[in-house]
Amino acid sequence: MNKLYENDSYMKECNTVINGADFTENGAYIYIRDSIFFPEEGGQYADTGCIILNAYELDVLDGQVTDGGIRYRVDYSDSCKKSFGELPALSDILVINSEIHCVLDYDKRYDRMQNHTGEHILTGTVHNDYGYNNVGFHLSDDGLVTLDLDGPLTYGQIIKEEARANAVIYANLPVRASYPSKDELKDIAYRSKIDIEGQVRLITIGDDKTTVDICACCAPHVAHTGEVGIIKVISIVNWKGGVRIGILCGRRALEYINHRQNIIMGLTDLMTTNEDNLIERVRGQMDEIKDLKAKLSGALEGDIVSRIEKGDPDIDRTHLVFVDPDFPAGPMKNIYNVLKNKYSGYVGIFAGDDTSGYRYLAGGRNIDSTTLIPILNKIGAKGGGNSDMIQGRVQSTRLSIESVITEISLL
Repeated sequence: MNKLYENDSYMKECNTVINGADFTENGAYIYIRDSIFFPEEGGQYADTGCIILNAYELDVLDGQVTDGGIRYRVDYSDSCKKSFGELPALSDILVINSEIHCVLDYDKRYDRMQNHTGEHILTGTVHNDYGYNNVGFHLSDDGLVTLDLDGPLTYGQIIKEEARANAVIYANLPVRASYPSKDELKDIAYRSKIDIEGQVRLITIGDDKTTVDICACCAPHVAHTGEVGIIKVISIVNWKGGVRIGILCGRRALEYINHRQNIIMGLTDLMTTNEDNLIERVRGQMDEIKDLKAKLSGALEGDIVSRIEKGDPDIDRTHLVFVDPDFPAGPMKNIYNVLKNKYSGYVGIFAGDDTSGYRYLAGGRNIDSTTLIPILNKIGAKGGGNSDMIQGRVQSTRLSIESVITEISLL
């Protein structure tokens, strides 16, 4: 097959013929003489698009490298299905030597070209500075582009590499594909994640004065680094002794930045401040909320203790207290001790609701509190403790909790 995408990543349409076809329970597949559709390979998804065959339009849904070559999964497009009352079986029209016109989903291709070339640039600068290799790569269409480096980097080091990579973009250096012979390859220092049999395709970023990166790669790329637009590091996590870096480039990076900018602008309006003072203003609000919560929980604790001491009918009946999900742990323990000192048998305090479940402290005076564990486990509880008190979570309803503990306490 003539891989047109290897030599011209900007070709959007072409005419060719069908060389073969497979028909399986998973769909119809074709082999073609010339292709502008890059298959799934090297950490990148397959191109999509459509082909025109006589009066019919078929979507190109996927492309896979197989032992028999590259095959593309096709099916009638939705518009074609609507236009024709009845369509022939694909096996009747996908015949060898049939002439077809191929149209690439170029917007998706160009987005991938921006992000894939951006990954090469960033990996190249890291490799040049630290000698690390990219040992894993994934180019997602709806998430981050990830690259796995086999050595550790700090956040500060990665941000410096981001700046270096963007400087390469600003320089608008050429990005070239080449096919060196085996003899020529011996004298070229290039990156490769795998051992390659047969012809090696190299992607070189740089000019005669500056070489940023040389990497074995089968995918389409932009012609100049300036087309990448911007490289933005989004995430950094430790990974198998190295780091996994998540990036976005070009249009997708701009969309990400605009989204975050909208969030910041919304927060500045809510907090009636500017961007420079936003963090300090939010921190002050959080401290104020924390103080108010402490005062509120203290008041609530005092109210509940007062109800226990005065003999609240519901608490007297069940020996249990139920509070809101965010009730603090400290006041919960204080209330548990008040319950334990007043009532015999099992007592407990439960913070939560019937939907999300409850945090709990439970046990009893002059009894082994751990004997309550298997009882609560029957209604979905998890936790542990000692003879004085047990604690954990229970995914159940208030009615079930009251029923099981009250029933045991009355035995």
